[in-house]
Amino acid sequence: MRAKNGFTLVELLVVIAIIGVLIALLLPAVQQAREAARRMSCNNNLKNLALGLHNHHDVFGELPAGGDHSGTGDRQMWGWGAHILPFVEQTSLYDQLRVSQQDLKVTLDNTTLRPLTQTKLDIFICPSDPGGHLMDGGKMNGGKGRRFNGQSSFSANFRVAKSNYIGVCGMFDVDHRRNNGALFRGSEMRFADITDGTSNTFLLGERNLRCAQGAWVGNRNVTGGGDQGADYTMGRVTKPVNHTNNSAHQCTEGFASQHPGGSLFAFVDGSVHFIADTIDYNNAGVDGNAQNGNDAPPSFNSNNLGTYQRLGARDDGAPVSDF
Repeated sequence: MRAKNGFTLVELLVVIAIIGVLIALLLPAVQQAREAARRMSCNNNLKNLALGLHNHHDVFGELPAGGDHSGTGDRQMWGWGAHILPFVEQTSLYDQLRVSQQDLKVTLDNTTLRPLTQTKLDIFICPSDPGGHLMDGGKMNGGKGRRFNGQSSFSANFRVAKSNYIGVCGMFDVDHRRNNGALFRGSEMRFADITDGTSNTFLLGERNLRCAQGAWVGNRNVTGGGDQGADYTMGRVTKPVNHTNNSAHQCTEGFASQHPGGSLFAFVDGSVHFIADTIDYNNAGVDGNAQNGNDAPPSFNSNNLGTYQRLGARDDGAPVSDF
Protein backbone atom coordinates (compact mmCIF):
# COMPACT_ATOMS: atom_id res chain seq x y z
CA MET A 1 0.00 0.00 0.00
CA ARG A 2 1.46 3.40 -1.02
CA ALA A 3 1.96 6.01 1.71
CA LYS A 4 0.06 9.30 1.27
CA ASN A 5 2.15 12.44 0.80
CA GLY A 6 1.39 15.50 2.98
CA PHE A 7 2.10 17.38 6.20
CA THR A 8 1.04 16.26 9.61
CA LEU A 9 -0.67 18.78 11.85
CA VAL A 10 2.46 19.05 14.00
CA GLU A 11 4.66 19.77 10.97
CA LEU A 12 2.22 22.44 9.75
CA LEU A 13 2.22 24.17 13.13
CA VAL A 14 6.03 24.14 13.19
CA VAL A 15 6.17 25.74 9.75
CA ILE A 16 3.67 28.43 10.79
CA ALA A 17 5.69 29.11 13.94
CA ILE A 18 8.91 29.48 11.91
CA ILE A 19 7.21 31.87 9.49
CA GLY A 20 5.91 33.92 12.44
CA VAL A 21 9.41 34.17 13.93
CA LEU A 22 10.86 35.25 10.57
CA ILE A 23 8.20 37.96 10.18
CA ALA A 24 8.86 39.17 13.72
CA LEU A 25 12.56 39.44 12.90
CA LEU A 26 11.93 41.09 9.55
CA LEU A 27 9.47 43.81 10.61
CA PRO A 28 11.94 45.86 12.71
CA ALA A 29 14.43 45.72 9.84
CA VAL A 30 11.76 46.98 7.43
CA GLN A 31 10.82 49.77 9.83
CA GLN A 32 14.46 50.75 10.23
CA ALA A 33 14.92 50.82 6.46
CA ARG A 34 11.83 53.02 6.07
CA GLU A 35 13.01 55.40 8.80
CA ALA A 36 16.45 55.57 7.18
CA ALA A 37 14.80 56.60 3.91
CA ARG A 38 12.62 59.19 5.69
CA ARG A 39 15.62 60.57 7.55
CA MET A 40 17.55 60.89 4.27
CA SER A 41 14.63 62.81 2.76
CA CYS A 42 14.50 65.04 5.85
CA ASN A 43 18.23 65.62 5.54
CA ASN A 44 17.80 66.65 1.90
CA ASN A 45 15.01 69.08 2.83
CA LEU A 46 17.29 70.81 5.32
CA LYS A 47 20.08 71.01 2.73
CA ASN A 48 17.73 72.58 0.17
CA LEU A 49 16.33 75.07 2.68
CA ALA A 50 19.87 76.03 3.70
CA LEU A 51 20.67 76.48 0.00
CA GLY A 52 17.60 78.71 -0.33
CA LEU A 53 18.85 80.83 2.57
CA HIS A 54 22.28 81.03 0.91
CA ASN A 55 20.68 82.21 -2.32
CA HIS A 56 18.73 84.84 -0.39
CA HIS A 57 22.05 86.01 1.07
CA ASP A 58 23.61 86.14 -2.40
CA VAL A 59 20.79 88.36 -3.72
CA PHE A 60 20.17 90.62 -0.71
CA GLY A 61 23.54 90.50 1.03
CA GLU A 62 22.03 89.04 4.22
CA LEU A 63 19.94 86.20 5.59
CA PRO A 64 16.23 86.92 6.07
CA ALA A 65 14.88 87.69 9.52
CA GLY A 66 13.98 84.61 11.53
CA GLY A 67 10.68 86.40 12.04
CA ASP A 68 9.69 89.90 10.98
CA HIS A 69 9.50 92.47 13.77
CA SER A 70 6.03 93.57 14.84
CA GLY A 71 5.88 96.96 16.47
CA THR A 72 2.10 97.18 16.64
CA GLY A 73 1.04 94.50 19.07
CA ASP A 74 -0.93 91.40 18.16
CA ARG A 75 -0.16 91.05 14.45
CA GLN A 76 0.75 88.18 12.17
CA MET A 77 4.18 88.64 10.58
CA TRP A 78 6.16 86.80 7.90
CA GLY A 79 8.87 84.31 8.84
CA TRP A 80 12.13 83.27 7.20
CA GLY A 81 10.32 80.49 5.29
CA ALA A 82 8.07 82.94 3.44
CA HIS A 83 11.04 85.13 2.51
CA ILE A 84 12.93 82.30 0.79
CA LEU A 85 10.00 81.01 -1.28
CA PRO A 86 11.49 82.42 -4.54
CA PHE A 87 14.70 80.50 -3.78
CA VAL A 88 12.98 77.12 -3.30
CA GLU A 89 11.04 77.22 -6.58
CA GLN A 90 7.93 78.88 -5.11
CA THR A 91 8.11 82.32 -6.74
CA SER A 92 4.47 82.17 -7.86
CA LEU A 93 3.26 81.47 -4.31
CA TYR A 94 5.52 84.25 -2.97
CA ASP A 95 4.00 86.73 -5.42
CA GLN A 96 0.42 85.63 -4.72
CA LEU A 97 0.93 85.97 -0.96
CA ARG A 98 2.38 89.47 -1.52
CA VAL A 99 5.21 88.80 0.93
CA SER A 100 7.25 91.77 -0.26
CA GLN A 101 4.26 94.14 -0.31
CA GLN A 102 2.37 93.77 2.96
CA ASP A 103 2.33 92.19 6.44
CA LEU A 104 1.11 88.65 6.83
CA LYS A 105 -1.91 90.05 8.71
CA VAL A 106 -3.11 91.84 5.58
CA THR A 107 -2.76 88.66 3.54
CA LEU A 108 -4.67 86.62 6.13
CA ASP A 109 -7.46 89.19 6.29
CA ASN A 110 -8.02 88.69 2.55
CA THR A 111 -10.46 85.79 2.10
CA THR A 112 -9.01 85.01 -1.34
CA LEU A 113 -5.38 84.94 -0.21
CA ARG A 114 -5.87 83.28 3.19
CA PRO A 115 -6.15 79.69 1.86
CA LEU A 116 -2.73 80.09 0.21
CA THR A 117 -1.15 80.02 3.66
CA GLN A 118 -2.37 76.42 3.96
CA THR A 119 -0.42 75.32 0.87
CA LYS A 120 1.41 72.08 1.52
CA LEU A 121 5.12 72.46 0.73
CA ASP A 122 6.97 69.15 0.95
CA ILE A 123 10.34 70.86 1.39
CA PHE A 124 9.14 72.08 4.82
CA ILE A 125 7.85 68.66 5.94
CA CYS A 126 9.91 65.85 7.45
CA PRO A 127 8.39 62.53 6.26
CA SER A 128 8.98 61.04 9.72
CA ASP A 129 6.61 63.50 11.36
CA PRO A 130 3.05 62.18 11.85
CA GLY A 131 -0.17 64.00 11.11
CA GLY A 132 -1.41 66.08 8.21
CA HIS A 133 0.11 69.09 6.50
CA LEU A 134 -1.46 71.76 8.76
CA MET A 135 0.38 72.83 11.93
CA ASP A 136 -0.80 71.37 15.22
CA GLY A 137 -0.44 72.27 18.88
CA GLY A 138 1.32 69.02 19.73
CA LYS A 139 1.00 66.66 22.67
CA MET A 140 3.46 68.64 24.78
CA ASN A 141 1.36 71.75 24.26
CA GLY A 142 -1.80 69.95 25.29
CA GLY A 143 -3.02 70.14 21.70
CA LYS A 144 -3.72 73.83 22.30
CA GLY A 145 -2.62 76.85 20.39
CA ARG A 146 -0.99 77.26 17.00
CA ARG A 147 -3.95 79.40 15.98
CA PHE A 148 -3.47 82.27 13.56
CA ASN A 149 -6.44 84.61 13.83
CA GLY A 150 -4.82 87.33 16.01
CA GLN A 151 -6.41 90.73 15.30
CA SER A 152 -8.41 89.25 12.45
CA SER A 153 -12.02 88.26 12.21
CA PHE A 154 -11.72 84.70 10.90
CA SER A 155 -12.03 81.50 12.94
CA ALA A 156 -9.75 81.02 15.94
CA ASN A 157 -9.32 77.42 14.77
CA PHE A 158 -7.65 78.44 11.50
CA ARG A 159 -4.38 76.57 10.94
CA VAL A 160 -1.71 77.35 8.37
CA ALA A 161 0.57 74.82 6.67
CA LYS A 162 3.17 73.32 8.96
CA SER A 163 6.95 73.41 8.88
CA ASN A 164 9.10 70.87 10.69
CA TYR A 165 12.11 73.13 10.24
CA ILE A 166 12.74 76.00 12.66
CA GLY A 167 15.29 78.81 12.57
CA VAL A 168 17.91 78.78 15.34
CA CYS A 169 17.65 82.18 17.04
CA GLY A 170 20.41 81.62 19.60
CA MET A 171 20.46 81.18 23.38
CA PHE A 172 17.86 83.76 24.40
CA ASP A 173 14.07 84.08 24.29
CA VAL A 174 12.55 83.44 20.86
CA ASP A 175 11.22 86.99 20.65
CA HIS A 176 14.54 88.59 21.68
CA ARG A 177 15.64 91.31 19.22
CA ARG A 178 19.31 91.11 20.22
CA ASN A 179 19.74 87.36 20.08
CA ASN A 180 23.01 85.66 19.22
CA GLY A 181 21.98 83.07 16.62
CA ALA A 182 21.72 83.23 12.84
CA LEU A 183 17.93 83.71 12.49
CA PHE A 184 16.17 85.78 15.13
CA ARG A 185 13.44 88.41 15.38
CA GLY A 186 14.25 91.25 12.99
CA SER A 187 17.69 89.79 12.22
CA GLU A 188 19.69 90.85 9.19
CA MET A 189 22.69 88.57 9.52
CA ARG A 190 25.52 88.49 6.99
CA PHE A 191 27.87 85.54 6.80
CA ALA A 192 30.59 87.96 7.95
CA ASP A 193 28.62 88.35 11.21
CA ILE A 194 28.96 84.61 11.94
CA THR A 195 32.32 85.10 13.63
CA ASP A 196 32.45 81.59 15.11
CA GLY A 197 32.50 80.23 11.55
CA THR A 198 29.65 79.03 9.36
CA SER A 199 30.65 75.38 9.92
CA ASN A 200 30.36 75.85 13.71
CA THR A 201 26.96 77.56 13.86
CA PHE A 202 23.43 76.18 13.64
CA LEU A 203 21.04 77.62 11.04
CA LEU A 204 17.94 75.38 11.16
CA GLY A 205 16.70 72.55 13.35
CA GLU A 206 13.72 70.21 13.51
CA ARG A 207 10.53 70.31 15.56
CA ASN A 208 7.94 67.56 15.44
CA LEU A 209 4.24 67.14 16.20
CA ARG A 210 4.90 66.11 19.81
CA CYS A 211 6.48 69.48 20.59
CA ALA A 212 4.23 71.59 18.34
CA GLN A 213 5.28 72.12 14.75
CA GLY A 214 6.12 75.47 13.22
CA ALA A 215 4.77 77.34 10.20
CA TRP A 216 6.67 78.23 7.04
CA VAL A 217 4.52 81.34 6.54
CA GLY A 218 5.36 83.15 9.78
CA ASN A 219 4.24 83.97 13.32
CA ARG A 220 1.06 85.06 15.03
CA ASN A 221 1.89 87.89 17.47
CA VAL A 222 5.67 87.57 17.41
CA THR A 223 6.01 88.98 20.95
CA GLY A 224 3.18 86.95 22.43
CA GLY A 225 3.21 83.97 24.76
CA GLY A 226 0.89 81.02 25.32
CA ASP A 227 -0.68 79.78 22.10
CA GLN A 228 1.07 82.33 19.89
CA GLY A 229 4.52 83.84 19.48
CA ALA A 230 7.86 83.73 17.74
CA ASP A 231 8.31 80.01 18.36
CA TYR A 232 6.23 79.35 15.23
CA THR A 233 9.39 80.04 13.20
CA MET A 234 12.25 80.09 15.72
CA GLY A 235 13.71 77.98 18.51
CA ARG A 236 16.55 78.37 21.03
CA VAL A 237 19.36 76.16 22.28
CA THR A 238 18.72 76.84 25.96
CA LYS A 239 16.07 74.14 25.70
CA PRO A 240 17.29 70.51 25.46
CA VAL A 241 16.91 68.49 22.26
CA ASN A 242 13.87 66.21 22.40
CA HIS A 243 12.90 67.39 25.87
CA THR A 244 10.41 65.06 27.53
CA ASN A 245 8.11 67.76 28.91
CA ASN A 246 6.99 71.31 28.21
CA SER A 247 7.39 73.01 31.56
CA ALA A 248 8.51 76.60 30.87
CA HIS A 249 8.09 75.87 27.14
CA GLN A 250 11.01 73.43 27.24
CA CYS A 251 9.69 71.54 24.24
CA THR A 252 7.76 74.05 22.14
CA GLU A 253 10.58 76.62 22.05
CA GLY A 254 13.29 74.05 21.44
CA PHE A 255 14.01 71.37 18.85
CA ALA A 256 12.76 67.81 18.54
CA SER A 257 12.33 65.09 15.92
CA GLN A 258 10.89 61.65 15.30
CA HIS A 259 14.36 60.27 14.55
CA PRO A 260 15.53 57.99 17.38
CA GLY A 261 18.24 59.46 19.57
CA GLY A 262 18.47 63.02 18.32
CA SER A 263 17.57 65.58 15.68
CA LEU A 264 18.92 66.91 12.38
CA PHE A 265 20.37 70.42 12.17
CA ALA A 266 21.51 72.45 9.17
CA PHE A 267 24.58 74.60 9.77
CA VAL A 268 25.18 78.04 8.27
CA ASP A 269 27.69 76.53 5.81
CA GLY A 270 24.87 74.40 4.36
CA SER A 271 25.96 71.08 5.87
CA VAL A 272 23.51 68.92 7.83
CA HIS A 273 24.46 66.95 10.96
CA PHE A 274 22.61 64.65 13.33
CA ILE A 275 22.83 66.03 16.88
CA ALA A 276 22.37 63.40 19.57
CA ASP A 277 20.18 63.93 22.63
CA THR A 278 23.31 63.31 24.71
CA ILE A 279 25.28 66.29 23.31
CA ASP A 280 27.13 68.32 25.96
CA TYR A 281 24.55 70.75 27.35
CA ASN A 282 25.11 73.58 29.84
CA ASN A 283 23.26 76.89 30.27
CA ALA A 284 25.22 77.99 33.31
CA GLY A 285 26.88 80.86 31.47
CA VAL A 286 23.68 82.44 30.11
CA ASP A 287 22.12 85.51 31.72
CA GLY A 288 18.73 84.43 33.07
CA ASN A 289 16.95 87.75 32.53
CA ALA A 290 17.88 88.03 28.86
CA GLN A 291 17.28 84.32 28.36
CA ASN A 292 13.67 84.57 29.49
CA GLY A 293 12.35 87.61 27.69
CA ASN A 294 14.27 90.70 28.78
CA ASP A 295 15.32 92.54 25.62
CA ALA A 296 18.58 93.74 27.19
CA PRO A 297 21.86 92.97 25.41
CA PRO A 298 22.60 89.25 25.73
CA SER A 299 25.13 88.29 28.36
CA PHE A 300 26.93 84.99 28.64
CA ASN A 301 30.15 83.40 29.85
CA SER A 302 31.43 81.26 27.00
CA ASN A 303 33.63 79.24 29.37
CA ASN A 304 30.53 77.79 31.03
CA LEU A 305 28.59 76.91 27.88
CA GLY A 306 27.88 73.42 26.64
CA THR A 307 28.68 72.34 23.09
CA TYR A 308 25.02 72.59 22.15
CA GLN A 309 24.83 76.22 23.30
CA ARG A 310 28.07 77.09 21.50
CA LEU A 311 26.75 75.66 18.24
CA GLY A 312 23.61 77.76 18.59
CA ALA A 313 25.51 81.04 19.00
CA ARG A 314 27.24 82.85 16.16
CA ASP A 315 29.77 84.81 18.24
CA ASP A 316 30.54 83.12 21.58
CA GLY A 317 34.22 82.86 20.63
CA ALA A 318 34.69 79.46 22.23
CA PRO A 319 36.05 76.38 20.45
CA VAL A 320 33.59 73.61 19.62
CA SER A 321 34.48 70.02 20.51
CA ASP A 322 33.31 66.97 18.59
CA PHE A 323 29.57 66.67 18.26
